[in-house]
Amino acid sequence: MVMKAIVETARSLAYWQRLQEVTSNNVANANTDGFKADRLAAHILPGGENPVPVQSTDLKAGALRDTGRPLDLALEGQGFFVVRTPRGERLMRGGSMRLDARGVLSDMNGNPVLGQQGPVVVSGSRVAVHADGTLVVDDAVAGRLRIETVDEPGTLLKEGQGRFLPATPTKEVPEGQALVRQGAVEEANLDPLMSMVDLVTIQRAYASNIEAMRAMDSVLGAITTEVGRV
Repeated sequence: MVMKAIVETARSLAYWQRLQEVTSNNVANANTDGFKADRLAAHILPGGENPVPVQSTDLKAGALRDTGRPLDLALEGQGFFVVRTPRGERLMRGGSMRLDARGVLSDMNGNPVLGQQGPVVVSGSRVAVHADGTLVVDDAVAGRLRIETVDEPGTLLKEGQGRFLPATPTKEVPEGQALVRQGAVEEANLDPLMSMVDLVTIQRAYASNIEAMRAMDSVLGAITTEVGRV
């Protein structure tokens, strides 16, 4: 019984350690625009006997913060912008965009933001982005941004830098279900204060399990000593 309890406590320690890593990463990115928090929960998988940690990404939208910068774009509702990276197309919720040397609308890492006809070239001084993603430059339509999603958003793989890799084909978001907000960025979808409270709770739970492990180790040592004497 003592050995089984030690094994179970060891599993608990591994869970709390992993949860601390995930929560710490969330806290570190609390000020990262568009960041989606990771969550960890214990589940018993089919065919398994013991719960194991299962990590998932919380895709809930964060609050929008007005910046007044014309090339800051955010989305209200479901959906993602599409960017072209060296490794293929990726999805992102928006952020601070910029124009590269050729006037192509790009994310902060230089990846072109794609419109219905490919990369969007901005050649003018006044840029307006309508709610449906239409770009108007100096009163002339320059293109319309692709706003897409997947059937099961939970399958999206977080790639870093606010990008997601779709595991299944993407599809256009129906009109009206996603609105573009110009001059705004989406904040991280987590509460920094509550995440700090979670860290304290995790540390206390980990410490409690350590104390339990020490107690069981003492019991096991006593049992081993008594058996040796017999």
